[in-house]
Amino acid sequence: MECKILIGGEAGQGIQTISNILSKYFFRIGYYVFTIESYQSRIRGGHNYSLLRISDKPIYAIDNEKVDILIALNLETIRLHLNEVKEGGHIFCDESIKTEEFLGDDRIIKIPVKQITQELKSKLVENTIFVGALLALSSGDIDEMRKIIAETFKQEYFDINMRALEEGYKYARDLNRSCGSFLKRGRDNRLLLNGAEAVGFGAMVSGCKFLASYPMTPGTAVMNFIAEHELDFDVVVEQAEDEIAAINMAIGAFFAGARSMVTTSGGGFALMVEGLSLAGMTETPVVIHIGQRPGPATGLPTRTEQGDLNFVVHAGHGEFVRYVTAPRDQKDAFYKTIKAFELAEKYQIPSIILTDQYLIDSKAVIEELNPPSEIKFYRVKADTNYLRHKITEDGVSPFAIPGESEALVITDSDEHDEEGHITEDLSIRKRMVEKRMKKLNLLLKEIEEPSYFGVENPEIIFIGWGSTYGVIKEGIERLIREGYPIGHLHFSDVYPIVNEHLEKYKGIKLYTIEQNYQGQFAALLRKETGVDVKRGLVKYNGFPFYVEEIIKGVKELMG
Repeated sequence: MECKILIGGEAGQGIQTISNILSKYFFRIGYYVFTIESYQSRIRGGHNYSLLRISDKPIYAIDNEKVDILIALNLETIRLHLNEVKEGGHIFCDESIKTEEFLGDDRIIKIPVKQITQELKSKLVENTIFVGALLALSSGDIDEMRKIIAETFKQEYFDINMRALEEGYKYARDLNRSCGSFLKRGRDNRLLLNGAEAVGFGAMVSGCKFLASYPMTPGTAVMNFIAEHELDFDVVVEQAEDEIAAINMAIGAFFAGARSMVTTSGGGFALMVEGLSLAGMTETPVVIHIGQRPGPATGLPTRTEQGDLNFVVHAGHGEFVRYVTAPRDQKDAFYKTIKAFELAEKYQIPSIILTDQYLIDSKAVIEELNPPSEIKFYRVKADTNYLRHKITEDGVSPFAIPGESEALVITDSDEHDEEGHITEDLSIRKRMVEKRMKKLNLLLKEIEEPSYFGVENPEIIFIGWGSTYGVIKEGIERLIREGYPIGHLHFSDVYPIVNEHLEKYKGIKLYTIEQNYQGQFAALLRKETGVDVKRGLVKYNGFPFYVEEIIKGVKELMG
């Protein structure tokens, strides 16, 4: 069973609210849900929509199949999406919308939404009326929906939304129409969450105690999620005056003993680059989350792309070790955030979590999460002989927190000696560079092998990274069922690169599938490993890949 629902209208009409309510409802009654958000960079107006794919089987992406149900909050939505609605599908709209141009289209179901809101004396409940109507026409569980309404709205808005739900339900029940039936199913220990929640939850589980950020879409969603729960998890969230201040606050906080992170997007990270180098020189851990959006400059603030890989891997002046992970989905985002904190402190390096608008805003049903039973910290209680930058065999100096012992903890952004004092002794400089770079050998052992699925002896392997995992997986699986001798190799840890992870595929044609113009990951793999990886499918219009685009593109590449 599959069903797709599109909710469209202007910014400010509550599309996100209705999408969240319906996602939660279908999840609660046992279905897999995957959503994407399409919105413009404006507070009011424009055309926005939320697309929900619902299935009784696991789903990983949005496909190009037509929509079963369109909830149109304005006339423009009907005009724009009418042709995407299946024959036999349903279009919900308010009865006041003038639909004469679609005369005879029996898919349109008019609901007296505005009339009901006048009777209820509140214009704020239009979307809840649509929810009630949809529930009635799909033989829904209104008791489950009542619980969700109670959880969604504050107490002062609860009664009016409950009445709106009932009125919409009552009206549609008498229409003698149906838009399907969703029988309740078991949902075990599965969870419904988006990428921002996954990163934020992973940070809190990791012992993050401080987040500083200057708002920048889509990275802001992580700050909002942590801020909502700062009292529950004892986290301090600071909206800094700019990104430069934010990263320096986070570095200072980690130096003082509080696991810390910043969240931003490409433009904000550009301002943070000097701070990134400061973390590299002072060997102070810091975790940086970057939600990619199309650039350069302001670009498309509310769209998605994988255009910042080159920037993130090479940002900063001088040479220092960093860990870069690009989670493949919501579940991976949770675990990779934990890993980012772990590696940042273990090796005293910057860790970068590279997501994008698609992952951050998309909701998906995932299997249960298992937080680690214990978070390991890598600090020492030192004595008066402590050397903050002691030259050790593996390059990792003991990490002491100022004030926690008798040790004097000193560091400097200038080159420094083992104690942390500024120096221009060139022999010390050489030894310090070698010490810091030694950590790379340790970090390479922590890099996760890319996941592979496909036929045993593939003619071509398509390589992906980050959030494209689900859509490539679904596309390649369908092609394999058609008999194509192919495979999919997907990287979640994207830097540094372990040569052995790719060398075993030498001799096989390798193409990447990426959401950028140049094929940045293909170039990075060639540079780091010498293996011939070609730029394959690319997309860079701000929208994520659809499953059918992967299938069509792979077929074209294979001739």
